[in-house]
Parts: sequence; structure tokens; C-alpha cells
Amino acid sequence: GARETRSNAMFARALALELGALELGAVSMLKPHALGRGGARGGWGGWRCARAWSAMRGARATTVTVTAFPWTSRSRSTTTRMASGRTRGGTRVGAASDAASSVYDAPEIYDVAFGFRDFDKEIDFLETLVREYGALHGGGGLTSALELGAGPAWHSLACARRGIQAVALERNPAMRAYANDKKAAVEASGVKLNSMRVVDGDMRHIELPHMMAPEGGFDCVVMLLGTVAHLLTYDDAISCMTSVRKQLKPGGLFVVELEHPWDLFSGDLSEGVGDAWDRVDEERGVKVLVEWGRDGDEFDIETQVYERTVSFNLIELDGNENTKPKVLKTVEEVVPCKIYTAPEFKALARAASLAHVGTFGDMSTTMALDDEDAHNMVLVFRRDD
Repeated sequence: GARETRSNAMFARALALELGALELGAVSMLKPHALGRGGARGGWGGWRCARAWSAMRGARATTVTVTAFPWTSRSRSTTTRMASGRTRGGTRVGAASDAASSVYDAPEIYDVAFGFRDFDKEIDFLETLVREYGALHGGGGLTSALELGAGPAWHSLACARRGIQAVALERNPAMRAYANDKKAAVEASGVKLNSMRVVDGDMRHIELPHMMAPEGGFDCVVMLLGTVAHLLTYDDAISCMTSVRKQLKPGGLFVVELEHPWDLFSGDLSEGVGDAWDRVDEERGVKVLVEWGRDGDEFDIETQVYERTVSFNLIELDGNENTKPKVLKTVEEVVPCKIYTAPEFKALARAASLAHVGTFGDMSTTMALDDEDAHNMVLVFRRDD
């Protein structure tokens, strides 16, 4: 069928609805536009959250309840907004962005907006990969993992709960502090996470503190949830993968999650199509409205860098549909994201002496890339000595 109304218009109308500017029921809230094979795949300008549309596909409402880590004292209560004009945002691999404008400086909101995936199940996937593809075939179990661009360190926390040695490398200080707070909260419940560390680092030049890496190297290094998009040049990508190879043990795996080819070649990038959705944390009584890409965002066809507008609106839920919700905080920035195709990334990996050993359509060994329900592309590389 025909493509639905552009998502930035949906977001504006949805936000207006949330703030009481439109009558309740006047708009269809955050309806995903149809793209892909027979409409089976939700259109994704913001593919960090592809799992969200998949999970919500077929449902009439897009609000999903999640349990989030309580807001910490680092959370700023005032509403902040990016300076007027299209300010280029910072990236995780570069210098820290201005604290008032970067979405990565709002980890509590970020966690609610993106922390909806089944991370325990994804660690099952990694363990299966290590057994079937690791250590030059027939590898042992997953005993150590390095998470690049870890953000709230979702995967490292899930690993540590299993006793797996996990290192979460994250450039942003607010994210590191938040990840450590999450770790402390879990440990306060009686679960020890002695095998987990959160460290500052640049994923282009990985230098771990002495004695933090396992002897002989990591079983697995992961770069998930769109982190690869922060490698804005081929030199960045090769430098990163060269560093990754040094951190892997012989036969160790590098697992990367990228945008699915169906999304790359849908035509949306050239048109600057974005998406929007909302997430609810009932425990804290808040909702996060997320805009991931905006109509008209610039895409450079030569560098394949997409200047993606990202915004969070944190709204207080008071349970009364007849009152105007209170906006607690707004954060917006333009985040440059590089788009990689599979052949490009495989060639870059070869330049870093990493061998491609597997491709999947999700964080699951049973999901083929060409399955109509595939919504991400997961590439698996191995250090073959």
C-alpha cells in the first residue's frame, strides 16, 4: 500500500496530543508507515530500535511498558534544548558533547527509550555463536566479552549475571556513571557482578587498563544497537577492527549489528524519512517520546553519512487524560551516522585481518537475512591465526 504520513508530522501531532493541543482521539498515535516486502517490515530510519516495531507489529497501540532503572541524582530536572539551527551533534568516538544538548548525556531517558530488547536472550545468541563458530570451530563456552560503545551496558550486565567476564567500553562519562549505578543497584539486590567493569575508551583505539583483559584475549567483542554508525570514516572502521583483532583471542569472534539491506535500499535515506515512537516507565510515572530521524535530515550520498535528528521528550504521567501533561525535559541534537553496506563492511574487516564467518537477520541463529521478519543484519567475524 501507499506510504503513511511522514513520521516527523506524526511525531509533531503525537507530541501535540500529549501536551493537550489536540483533542484526544483526533490522531492515530505513532502509526508506523509500511515499507518492505508486502508491508511485513516496519519502515526504520532509526534502526537502533528495529526490535520495537517488530515487537509491536500488528498491535493497535505502540505504547509498551518497561521497567527502567530509577532516575539518578545525575538527572537534570530542568528542560534543556539544543541551540537553534542544525547544530552537528557529538559522537561516542569523539569528544564529549555539550551536556545540555546531547542525547547521550541523558542516560536515564536513553535507557527507557531503547532498553526494550531481551538482552538475556541475546547473550544466549552470543554463547551459541562462540560454541559453533569460535576458537577455530568447536570453541568452548563464552567466558569473556568486550562491549564497544556500551551506553547503559545492557549486554555487559547480562553477561556478568552469568559470571562471564565483561568489559563495557563507553566514551561518554554520563553513560559510564549510569552503567555503574545500574551495576550497583543489581549488586544491592544480592547479585554479585564482580566480573564486570565499565571503562572509558575510544573504540577506534582500544586500550584497556592493565589486567582488565583476560589472558589470551576475549572470546567475543560486540558492537551492537547501531554503534557502528559512529565510525564515520573507513579509516575509523579499519582502526576499530584492527584494535578489536588485538583484543580477541585466536578464534575469538567480533559480532556487529548493522542496518538491514532492505532498509538501506528502500529509498528513505535519500528522502530523509524519520520515525517516532513512545515508551512508558510506569514505575516512575513517565513517558518518553522519541524522534529518531526527521523528514529533511541530510544524507551525503558520497560519504554515506546521515545527519540524523534525535530528540527525547520526557513527559510526566498523572493518570488524568483531561489535563495537560507536564514536559519534564527535552533533549535534541543532530547525530551524524554513517551507513555501511554488507560488502563494504566485509571488505573493511578483511583489511583488518578478520574473516567473515556468518550472517543473520537478527540476534538469533534461526533468523536468516532474507527472512521477511528479519529487521537487522548481524555480521560475525573471527580472528583466524
